[in-house]
Amino acid sequence: MPVHRTILGGLAVFGLATQIAGPHPAAAAETRLQATYAATIAGFPIGSGNLDFGLSGNGEYRAAIDAQIRGLASLIANRSASAAASGKTGGRDVVSKGYSLAIEGGPQANVVEMSFNGGTVDRLSANELRLPGWDRRIPLQPEHKRNVIDPLAAFVLSVPPGRDPMAKENCDRTARVFDGRVRYDLRMIYGTRMEVQGKEGYSGPALVCAVGYKPIAGYRPLSPEEEKFERNLEFSIWFVPVDDARVLLPYKIVVGTPIGLLQVYAYRFEVKSSRSADGSPAIETTGSVPTP
Repeated sequence: MPVHRTILGGLAVFGLATQIAGPHPAAAAETRLQATYAATIAGFPIGSGNLDFGLSGNGEYRAAIDAQIRGLASLIANRSASAAASGKTGGRDVVSKGYSLAIEGGPQANVVEMSFNGGTVDRLSANELRLPGWDRRIPLQPEHKRNVIDPLAAFVLSVPPGRDPMAKENCDRTARVFDGRVRYDLRMIYGTRMEVQGKEGYSGPALVCAVGYKPIAGYRPLSPEEEKFERNLEFSIWFVPVDDARVLLPYKIVVGTPIGLLQVYAYRFEVKSSRSADGSPAIETTGSVPTP
């Protein structure tokens, strides 16, 4: 499966949401992020939506997402996607616990449900897909379901205690991802540091990580043209701190595609904290960045 299709699928359930579906973050979560994203390809709008992310005091998180194609793209395809994920952060590590995905519309549905135990997939349910060249895909082996995380967990950076959230080392990691069908690596390295200037909402530094995609198994062999494209793929994520910088979450994502740059960016970014660092009740802080 070409990288842009794999990544677009992951971005769809991360950044393009219209209303939250599936389990919401637990009420006991100390910090909750609600963000609204927009997406464009080659400058043309193709989607918008929300992310609901809750983080508890012990590092457990839950995310719920729903995606919808919008704008001119809806004239070509009318698809929606919902996803939910849970896991735990600690130090540099993110550990997956559960993941579900449902993409509806188009010629066939795409439904995946997984649970994890100690980094290993212990339950997997995925409907059969019939894609071009799918019968020629590289076979999955048992080891491809061990020491892995789900696709949404790959977009959550856990920051070790006491480390500057903008430290270059926070980028330097490889996410071993299994999405229920394809096993791939997302290798992140430090790119640069940018400043986000929102008139309302988040204003501050963003850690920009360059991302390299490497398919491992479950994908069909690529043509020479596809391999050339993947070697020169532009893929970066702008991470910003959430909850006293215990985690970094995407503010902007840029991916090169054969038809132009795909950009997913937040124009509303609200963080609500139910408890301050000293344990006393905290004032909720909210804000938004005006829609372009």
